[in-house]
Amino acid sequence: MKYLLTFLLLTLTYVAQAQLYVQPTGTNPGDESYVFVDNTFLFVEDDVELVINPDPLGESSIILRNEAQLLQGNGNGNPTNQLNKGTGDISIFQEGTVNAWDYNAWGSPVGLSFQAAGTAAADGNSVFSFQPAAGFTNQVLFYPITLTSSQQALINNTGFNGQAMNGFLSVASYWLWTFQSGVDYADWVQIGDFGTLPAGQGFTMKGVNGADNTDAGDGRPNNNGNLTDGIGQRYDFRGRPNNGTIPVSVGAGQFSLVGNPYPSALDLDYFLLQNSGSGTFTATDINGTSITVTRSDITTGSALFWDSNPNVMSHFVEDYQAGYGTYSPMMSLGTGMYVNATFYMYDENGAQIPGSVGNGISYDRRFSPVGQGFFIEGSSTQAGGTLASFTNNQRVFVTEGNNSDFRNNQDADEVQPVIGVTSYYPDANNMDEGMPRLKIGIGINDTYSRELGIVLHKYATAGYDVAGDAKNEGLGTDVSFMIEEEKGFVINAAPKDEYQFIPITLDAETPAEFRFKVHYVENFEYSGVYLLDKLTETYYDILDNDALITLDAGEYSNRFALRFTRESNTSNDTDDDTSDEDQDTTDDTLDTEEISVAEQDPFSDDSILESFRIFQDNTAGMLEIHNPREIAVNNVSLFDMTGKLLFAEQSLGNSSYYSFPTRSQSTGIYIVQFSTEGGLTKARRVSITN
Repeated sequence: MKYLLTFLLLTLTYVAQAQLYVQPTGTNPGDESYVFVDNTFLFVEDDVELVINPDPLGESSIILRNEAQLLQGNGNGNPTNQLNKGTGDISIFQEGTVNAWDYNAWGSPVGLSFQAAGTAAADGNSVFSFQPAAGFTNQVLFYPITLTSSQQALINNTGFNGQAMNGFLSVASYWLWTFQSGVDYADWVQIGDFGTLPAGQGFTMKGVNGADNTDAGDGRPNNNGNLTDGIGQRYDFRGRPNNGTIPVSVGAGQFSLVGNPYPSALDLDYFLLQNSGSGTFTATDINGTSITVTRSDITTGSALFWDSNPNVMSHFVEDYQAGYGTYSPMMSLGTGMYVNATFYMYDENGAQIPGSVGNGISYDRRFSPVGQGFFIEGSSTQAGGTLASFTNNQRVFVTEGNNSDFRNNQDADEVQPVIGVTSYYPDANNMDEGMPRLKIGIGINDTYSRELGIVLHKYATAGYDVAGDAKNEGLGTDVSFMIEEEKGFVINAAPKDEYQFIPITLDAETPAEFRFKVHYVENFEYSGVYLLDKLTETYYDILDNDALITLDAGEYSNRFALRFTRESNTSNDTDDDTSDEDQDTTDDTLDTEEISVAEQDPFSDDSILESFRIFQDNTAGMLEIHNPREIAVNNVSLFDMTGKLLFAEQSLGNSSYYSFPTRSQSTGIYIVQFSTEGGLTKARRVSITN
């Protein structure tokens, strides 16, 4: 008699000491036992031990359906308690593309339960394999027949196209590739029919043509053959569930394709922060207690996601319309930003132009679902070694929604409350701490477009910020941020500055046109966004209009910048995350109605002068000069509009901040001028109100 052991939700606190053991009641068909979990999660603090059922193609020991997931804890601090074991397996569904020409990047949530027919794999995580080398139990990829039973997928080594039909699934083995610690196209390694990969290492797999209308018990077919409705080819991953700390290798300055290795969602922010930079970051445990997580300098702290146009239908690389989108956690949990891959074209309002080459789809990316693969880049310093680690603390239960290219049709666009091994997230849709952000689309030659993202972050610096600033592959004709004299950045974590100045680089392989337009803003505190051409001293408003720049072939690395401005008497920073000490002004800033944009920051080629920031705080009655580079200042003078000198301060030294009282001055426009000990001089108009 078959035994359905439980249909349940186990909370984190209720099963704090639990260990799960599942075995059949006998060795004959009909003696199967299994745990069935539907649309919720199963949590086990320690390991699970599973014994194979008499019919391996029937019920698995644990069956996860309708976005159900398995989460496991930290084994009460003992790594041995995290070693899953036994000959049994779990069964978990995931969907990939229905297009035989289109890639997905994957990571397997399970490994082999057997090292050979009849012999259990060693305790702990094991490799996964696409083709049975010694008995049908030595593969992990299946396709569903019923709600609980599946057939093994055929791994086809004779053709280029995968195929699906009722009761049949064939995957083209030619397109099974991986990439570990490489730098260019030649570093791709073909896995082939019988290759194996360790847990955590990612791989590519193309989809299939045809249709499989088999209903696996949830009212949906395995594959309806439709490219546009979001329902993909369903796969059944069967094997021993991966658990515990899973290392993946990435060399300094190199790239590795990795993947979520667990039968649960992954907090990508947590993974990237833990494996980048130095110091610590904090998370909140299920009881509301703040915990401290130590960071390791292993990766750059960003991730790259493959995206492509499914309508190309070609196996030839030169025909692809594809690229990599970039995700950065922006230095803290819940503040991340994703910029699209470059292959769809956007119009001036941010809408895609049908049929053109430009940018891909925008995804939230914060929570990586089961099976999601992505690239990481090794830090150039790697003081923490070359092994990044997936850990159980990064595991969460969250349904897919809009978090992955594996998403399917769902009624709700929002992410539901998220429960993790470490943390509980009461509102997964509103965790960006209100930080101002915007995205700029740059159409290039009316052929493709580059998307650039900016987050004004309270912890950001003007230099490079690990797990904040992020790069992408550059194109011959392209646009990127310039950070510390280095180009190629597509995401910029910028400090909150009253008059933000962000350098960008334009590369033109041949004569080219660049069309700039802001197409997304959130929590934005500024009244204007401008593209500055320093050669012509021209400001273009790109918040309300698009700006067309035509350039001859060449690299323009010191000519263009982005600028933000506020209207006067409108500055009132109410961001709860910014303390009074962080705010540069309160009510009044430069009067943009009386002073042109160019006059707010007179044109200068000298980056030293550009680092100074001048503010008039009319509430406090103080003139402030911020000097973040601590350049030695020789003098500061204030003149009225007739040229009369009102005061002059000498030999001010290299302080990072200067302030001068202005309460005694009449309301009006004044000129502030200062010079450095190196002989550089800067002047700016300010509006004083008393």
